[in-house]
Amino acid sequence: MPSVPSRSALIRGLKSFVTNSHVFLALKVLLAMASILLVGLSVDHTSAAVTLVLGVMAGALSEVDQNPKGRLRHLLVSLCCFFIAITLVTLLIPYPWAFGPLLVLGTLVLMLMAAWGNTKGTLGFGILLVSLYAMQGHADSPSFWYQPLLLTLGAAWYGLLSWLILVFWPYKQVHEQLAQCYFALSRYLVEKARFFDSPEEQHQALRHQLAQVNISLVSALEHTKRMLNRRLKGTNTDLELNRLLALYLLVQDMHERAASSHYSYQQLNHDLHQDPVLQGYQVLLTELGQSCATLGYAILSHSRYQHSKRISWELSALQNQIDYRHLQQHYSPSLVSSMRYLGRNIGHLHQALLRGEALTLPEPALSDAPVELAQVPRQAFWPKLKALLHPDALLFRHCIRLCACFALGYGVISYFELTRGYWILLTILFVCQPSFSATRQRLVQRTLGTLGGILVAVPLLAVFPSVGAQVVILLLCAFVFFTQTKVHYSWAVGFVTLFVLLAFNLQGGASQLVWQPRLFDTLLGCALAFVAVWCIWPDWQQRHLPRLMAEAMDANADYLAAIAKQFTEGRVDHLDYRLPRKHAHLADNQLALAWQHIRVEPVAKYWLNVCFDIAYRNHALLSYLSALGANRSQNVQLLADQEQQIHYLVQQLHASARALRCNVPLPLPQHLSGESAKCTELPLAASSTAAVCADTPATAQQEWQCVSQQLITHIGLLVDDLYQLAENFPHTHSDTAAPDVRVR
Repeated sequence: MPSVPSRSALIRGLKSFVTNSHVFLALKVLLAMASILLVGLSVDHTSAAVTLVLGVMAGALSEVDQNPKGRLRHLLVSLCCFFIAITLVTLLIPYPWAFGPLLVLGTLVLMLMAAWGNTKGTLGFGILLVSLYAMQGHADSPSFWYQPLLLTLGAAWYGLLSWLILVFWPYKQVHEQLAQCYFALSRYLVEKARFFDSPEEQHQALRHQLAQVNISLVSALEHTKRMLNRRLKGTNTDLELNRLLALYLLVQDMHERAASSHYSYQQLNHDLHQDPVLQGYQVLLTELGQSCATLGYAILSHSRYQHSKRISWELSALQNQIDYRHLQQHYSPSLVSSMRYLGRNIGHLHQALLRGEALTLPEPALSDAPVELAQVPRQAFWPKLKALLHPDALLFRHCIRLCACFALGYGVISYFELTRGYWILLTILFVCQPSFSATRQRLVQRTLGTLGGILVAVPLLAVFPSVGAQVVILLLCAFVFFTQTKVHYSWAVGFVTLFVLLAFNLQGGASQLVWQPRLFDTLLGCALAFVAVWCIWPDWQQRHLPRLMAEAMDANADYLAAIAKQFTEGRVDHLDYRLPRKHAHLADNQLALAWQHIRVEPVAKYWLNVCFDIAYRNHALLSYLSALGANRSQNVQLLADQEQQIHYLVQQLHASARALRCNVPLPLPQHLSGESAKCTELPLAASSTAAVCADTPATAQQEWQCVSQQLITHIGLLVDDLYQLAENFPHTHSDTAAPDVRVR
């Protein structure tokens, strides 16, 4: 009997491992490479097989998510581009005077393709990568057509296998990405639960950590939306796609509830010092977070999710405990109202997970109402190209830096006649990133990973000198690289370094590994990338702060206006509401990312503090907006003076954003300028709702009036804080008039 549970646990663990998105991609690559190398070994053509394997690697790194028809079209275009690029490399590489300018110009064009979407950007990266592979292997090529044919055939073989798998499992990638949304939501809830047992001095760091977790969650939601958009065409009757769409909308709604704050956590811990209710909140949020992870694994493994039955009992116990402690302690009306609403919000998360359980049934009950997802507006080619070639465009700056690095790197290769020195360009391609902080991080990771790969390679090949052993090690390195490339980049770099060292070693038929030149090439490539990102149009985050803050203010204003509109029209999760909510979270993410980047940039401490204050307060503001949005319903209404306060706050946010964008002094708030006597009291009005909080709330409507007024007051305070921070910007640092073409 004891062996049965262990066997089932082993099966579940194996299923979870195989269905993991990174592992599944690695298994596809392993299958394509192993089939080629086995044939190559059997016919004694290892060098040709390794060249095909390099084509497989390029094909896997340039793969994009699409439906089967779109994937096949992308594959055919990719193969044609690969063949043309490798042929041009083979034709012109003996003539440096022609090849150098073509390399720089081609790099500029291929990297600028990212402005036209992820698909074209990934294709451009793949073409550049396979071209660099062709340059590195040119010295070992026995004939003109050897590399163009073999590298393209390797990419074609992987592309065909991947396409066939996609035909049989057309929604596999959507399952994988949707599961990542629930995993990220799980981490968010578990992280938020820590607020209820941490001392006040740790709350600022926790808020920052929560903002970082929110970055991955919002990014996962955005990627999932794009995947669904590529598959939702016309009237859709596909049960599985409708199920995935319903699960996506569910996690969006859960995210709004998870992000909401009904009461200041510092104040809550102070008012409920060592109270058992705090532990109840923490336990429930932790369990709900774990349940989200379980639901994510169910989506990933195409199995049924079973929600924990004890959570319902714990919720009931929490509500009883709140009422009991209130009778004992006589909590203030504002505190007890917020505590009850916080408990109800947790209850709504519980109900959402029960809905998730129903959606994983073989025949789920799905709504027949059509659901519209946001589409990226298409921009005309020439206006977009004109904006892209502007010196202040982020992508253009990055491309110029990369081209300058390639020019310097190729100059070194040509001057010293380094026939195998194209590893320098490979290093530059992976290290040089759009921002200084990202380049610095990649530089450290790339250097450490390369050193680790080389240090492991030398003794490993001394122990296993045979071709067969090297082929096995090569396959293992490729597999581990694809499982770790988006999780632990340094580890991934170490394994891919070993992979490429072995590949070019086997391709050239060398009996011993030549590792010293590769180490020199890596260090030189890293140095060139660092100098370029430091000296050539350095993209310091300080210059973007006014624009990012303006975008956040506008997005928060639109979100607040959409929430107010829902109280009038009733709770409907249509696109006019979901789009402002998404934009508010995306703008918040940009501020959090700016804070991450500016921490490692050479800026004055003043800017470091300003960026932190902006990101911290904006995330807190978004939490209170989410709480207001999570409680929108036809059963509760905003009072007239509350609507007036919201209208004032929306106007103030928009006016401040316009001033930051136009590089002019911020307008004086209406309640300070005397334009309206009414507005004097709007941000922190002591209205009739405040009077309700003076007495014990007797009805749900009175409780709501008390909570809603507290939320609007917190929102008003944070809007004023952001306004004061915006006033501190020297106008000479604004770049808001510059076009913003982002790197993919």
